[in-house]
Amino acid sequence: MKENPKDALLRIDMEAGRLIKEGFLGEDERPISDIISADLDTLTELEVSHVELARAMRRLTRRGMEGMGEVVDAGDYLVKSEEYMGWLGCPFKDNRRAAKRNTQAVDKQTGREMRWSDLSIHLIEQHAFFQGKGSAFRLEPAELASFLRLPAPEGAAE
Repeated sequence: MKENPKDALLRIDMEAGRLIKEGFLGEDERPISDIISADLDTLTELEVSHVELARAMRRLTRRGMEGMGEVVDAGDYLVKSEEYMGWLGCPFKDNRRAAKRNTQAVDKQTGREMRWSDLSIHLIEQHAFFQGKGSAFRLEPAELASFLRLPAPEGAAE
């Protein structure tokens, strides 16, 4: 599908070195709308929303912040959040910015590890954008949902 002009301008801001050193797209050459659409299709199959994923990520990040850079026991996960000076702006030009903070979570049961930034949480929650294939902070929707145990089994307490 051909990229619309609005997305073409967005793509420029998402290139490496524009807003962040690594960029948001990796080697993904699909139109941004196609990237988002494919990820939303995956989530539909899994019966989980991008908003649910972002909220679960944010909960773990907040628990990690309690440790002030040290690992925190967050129930099923060990979490560490590290904050750096400054802010990152949203490439979607929604006048939102996120703290330069990275969170690393390890599933205590499986040993699986995932990491994300506060900007990643915003991009997922507000724009259903998990970043392009090959991006340093790309989160595969199915892997993230599995890692966060979403959707929660029926009757499970949140």
